[in-house]
Amino acid sequence: MRALEAIRRANLPGPPEDSVRLRVACTGTVLVAIAACTSVGEVTPPTAAIAMVLVCVGMVVSHRTRTRPPGWVKVVVAVGAVAAFVWFFHSLTSVAGISSIDGPLSLLLVLVLAAHSFHVPARRDLLFSLAASAGLMAVAGAQAIDVQFGLFVVAWVGCGLWSLSELWISSSGGGRMSVTGLACALSALGATAVAVFLVLPAPVVSSRASFVSAAGAGGAIGVPGALAGDSGTPAQLSQAGAPGGRIRVGGYLGFAGSLDTALRGDLATTLVMQVRAQRPSYWVGETFDTWRGQSWTESQPPARPITGGSPFVLPVAAGEVGLGQSDLQTFYVAGSTADVVFHAESADELWFPTSRVFDSTDGTVVSPIGLGSGSIYTVESQVTVPTAAQLAGDHSAQSLPPTALERFEQLPHPYPRAQALARAVTAGDTTTYAKVQSLIGWIGRHTHYSLAIPPLPAGADTVDEFLFGNRVGFCEQISTSLAVMLRSLGIPAREAVGYVPGGYNPITDLWQIHANDAHAWVQVWFPGYGWQDFDPTAVVPNANPSPGATALKSVAAALRRVPWVPVAVAVAVGAALVTVVRRRRARPPTWAAHVAHSAERAGRRAGRPRRPGETLTEYAEALDELTGGGQATWRRLARSVEASAYGAIEPPAGEQRAMVAEARRARLPRRAGAPARVATG
Repeated sequence: MRALEAIRRANLPGPPEDSVRLRVACTGTVLVAIAACTSVGEVTPPTAAIAMVLVCVGMVVSHRTRTRPPGWVKVVVAVGAVAAFVWFFHSLTSVAGISSIDGPLSLLLVLVLAAHSFHVPARRDLLFSLAASAGLMAVAGAQAIDVQFGLFVVAWVGCGLWSLSELWISSSGGGRMSVTGLACALSALGATAVAVFLVLPAPVVSSRASFVSAAGAGGAIGVPGALAGDSGTPAQLSQAGAPGGRIRVGGYLGFAGSLDTALRGDLATTLVMQVRAQRPSYWVGETFDTWRGQSWTESQPPARPITGGSPFVLPVAAGEVGLGQSDLQTFYVAGSTADVVFHAESADELWFPTSRVFDSTDGTVVSPIGLGSGSIYTVESQVTVPTAAQLAGDHSAQSLPPTALERFEQLPHPYPRAQALARAVTAGDTTTYAKVQSLIGWIGRHTHYSLAIPPLPAGADTVDEFLFGNRVGFCEQISTSLAVMLRSLGIPAREAVGYVPGGYNPITDLWQIHANDAHAWVQVWFPGYGWQDFDPTAVVPNANPSPGATALKSVAAALRRVPWVPVAVAVAVGAALVTVVRRRRARPPTWAAHVAHSAERAGRRAGRPRRPGETLTEYAEALDELTGGGQATWRRLARSVEASAYGAIEPPAGEQRAMVAEARRARLPRRAGAPARVATG
């Protein structure tokens, strides 16, 4: 019976909440949270609009019936909440392999908030709405991919703080919050939020709850399975140049069936896509095995279709191990890009918004639709992460099949000078790994990276021109030269193109990839570990950084760019102006006030402040006594001041200035009883 009584007391309705402002503030938090979920696609706009209307109507009904809530309202709200939970669990169990819990969870919270709004008579009921809106914001924030979502956060925090302040006012019976107290509370809240942000660990991507995909605005492709860079549609990263032109300089071709190193790239800084990943990586799009002296091509058969829908199970590519650490990446396309599906090493499964995709034996995955703004896909890769010691181990008992070796050691003609250079650089190395590192080190010391390089002469070989000509190039010329030198030593190597991670956004926890992050690098085959990435011109971090460390690094970089000398001069000038203005404002308005102010200041310095109710004449007599009684300077000045104040007897302007100057110059002993010293001019 005691348990039943405790349950009954716990469920007794609280006192009705009469504050309209508190109810409006809580309603605002709920509406902002619903709008935030809609902005990230977790709730459809029609559903959000209906829910917002129901919340507003429900809050009005709850306020009007707060003293005597109708019993039928409780029943309807309870039935609606139970129905929402039944639908939620049915959604999770009825669809095999559900890709994400976020969508159903968001809709569940929206439905519960809409139903609950019809029965919020008491303060604790409003607090439930406030807490549920916080959960809705958390779900929306987990899916946000740009800093514009911060506007919803600011609006929600504003409504939340308003709700809490109104809650305090209501619970205190109409008390007022001081401006100072509110400012201190907000400062403490802000400092706490910054401190928490700075100590947040690096993000961890869920391995079984983030399989997201969306078609976006890419549109159709004329030849499904063909590369957009070959046809020029639906988009290229920039306008292609013509090899036969006068200067043979043009834009990057995008991802195509060949990579022409005779063209000079000129990429923009536009945002291409954002990536949420378990770890940063070279996100590969294509690989090439056949070098022709100026361009790379892929000798394997064209892409073959894979059907069945998400998740697509991708076959293990030639030369890959197919086993390793699971690495999940979600790509959010921001603008039109190539129809290549980017991924980390050895793509295993793909969640994509189509019923088929195209896959090549080298691991290249091609989309059957254009990838434009709003496109989303998720890839799970198997990534091998061997240590340097493991790669430097003895692999002599393992090798690629002869046909594969022929492909990845192929050269269009002998490279005697490149081979001699490679042998000289690696003369003391006994392992493949050591030879790769030695060649990378030599390239770093003896060549120069630049996009502003001269055109390749007609008929010239890119590698010979780079290594024994100008030694200036960008990623394509540098990586190609490394691959050719490795092949000349009998080491299997191939050219890979894709993107480096770009910059990390600590607010969204996403890697931001721009057009100029397009990159070419070398993959070297190691027995037991498959194709491993090596790059003479870029470094990929080993793990996602913490948001706080990234933010502090960005702030430090911004501070290093600040011109501190002009800033210091400006601050000093501003401080001087403020000081002058404040002193002018604090200056007594009349000569009499000047004299009185000087007397009080001199008395404080001497340890004899003016007492409450003490007239100026009485105070002046006390000051004169501090001098030993031999002078009556302060008494004389005080009488002139009182004659002006009470007798309207104003001395001439010259005498006024003289008395003000005399009062400023007058000095008193620092301690009572000390020898009198008065300076009067």
